[in-house]
Amino acid sequence: MHSTLVRDMKTSGRLALISLLGLSSALAQSTGSQQPTSKNAFDVDTSGAWLFPVESLNNALPRWLRFGGEYRSRIESEDGMRYTTTNDTYLLSRFRFDVTIQPSKWLSFFGETQDSRVIFNNHVPDAVPYQNTWDIRQAYVQLGSSTEGPADLTVGRQIFAFGNERVIGPSDWVNAGRTFDAVRFDVHQSGYEVSLFALAVVVGMDGSMDHHLPGNNLYGAYGSFKNAVPKATLEPYILWRLAPANAGLPETANRGHLNETTIGMRLAGDLPAAFDYEIEMDRQAGSLGANSIRAWAGYWSLGKTFRGVASAPRVFFESNYASGSKNPSGRTWGTFDELYPSNHDKLDFADQFGRKNIQQVRAGVEETIGKKWKLRQTYESLWLATTHDALYASSGAISISADPNATSRHIGPEVDISAQYQVNGGIAAGFGCARLFSGRFLKTVSPGKDYTYPFVYLTYRF
Repeated sequence: MHSTLVRDMKTSGRLALISLLGLSSALAQSTGSQQPTSKNAFDVDTSGAWLFPVESLNNALPRWLRFGGEYRSRIESEDGMRYTTTNDTYLLSRFRFDVTIQPSKWLSFFGETQDSRVIFNNHVPDAVPYQNTWDIRQAYVQLGSSTEGPADLTVGRQIFAFGNERVIGPSDWVNAGRTFDAVRFDVHQSGYEVSLFALAVVVGMDGSMDHHLPGNNLYGAYGSFKNAVPKATLEPYILWRLAPANAGLPETANRGHLNETTIGMRLAGDLPAAFDYEIEMDRQAGSLGANSIRAWAGYWSLGKTFRGVASAPRVFFESNYASGSKNPSGRTWGTFDELYPSNHDKLDFADQFGRKNIQQVRAGVEETIGKKWKLRQTYESLWLATTHDALYASSGAISISADPNATSRHIGPEVDISAQYQVNGGIAAGFGCARLFSGRFLKTVSPGKDYTYPFVYLTYRF
């Protein structure tokens, strides 16, 4: 059975590569010199519309029925896994297909299936978050409209994305992504929106139906106000998390039941002279087993766009901080619970670290070349908030346990470059590379190998 599975995966990989190469060839032809739409000698459509057959299908269907989806293929490499000489190069393939049934303006049904796979891998596992074959990603019913009317109610499996997704997001860069089994009620008027929800994160299980972990629940209210502060959006929120002591939860494993409240606020807006800013602060309190919780996190950013320059570069400076436990054997737990963020590129593009016991500063520049290209280059440096706590991975699990031999908090500097080319409204391609240079902390508690993460991707939305 195992050999059959491996053979099927390799076959899927070859098909994915063939599809990617075929689509790339098609893109090369469809993005050449623009000619009037016409038929060639063999009556083949050269307009490029054939790349989006689902759009033609939707136009032929009744308005209450719509199909859509996405295919993304990304080749990436990891050199220096676990800061050793181990490396791996593999293909990530993800296919999504969805259907919307809307018999009236106030009632709609949405379903989405997803197949995510990792292929040609040697060290990364054939498991979540790299792989989760054919499962239900979303399935919900919505009463009311999210764009019209005063309110709407959504019940079922769905994605959540608030603010800049530092606290709750779908983690879409990850191949399997994240969804929630939830009940959500939104009130929206001109200038403001308030969301009330009860949710449980879905635990991906490759080879079986995904399900949430009973008892691991989050209740909350998230507001968004556009007129409270001039030229800015103010987003206050309060979140209450309950979770059982469970080996599958890095927040509670071997520590006890979690009862935690997070109070937070995000403020983002524009300043004179083409400056912009963003601030997000979180404070956590409650209990973790016999310990009381006292933790906090913050994010601060200031940017400046040079509109008189052809590429309109935006230079930005930002900093992140998330507390750690200075005395893990004491009665106060100070490690910030990152909850359910979209962690990609929030601290570093290599995604080696979670928003727990971490301190970061970053500077960078973003450029737009024409209407197609977006470029980004950054430099950051990272430290532990305290050496008495662990280094945490992007998932929130412990990456390197606290080591009494560690005398330095400096994890290391990182350089990131990335580029995206928007072929059209449905097709985008990109590439980039992140290089983390091991600092004194990593050289003390690990083999200290630098970590390199190059990637190239193609996304096709239909």
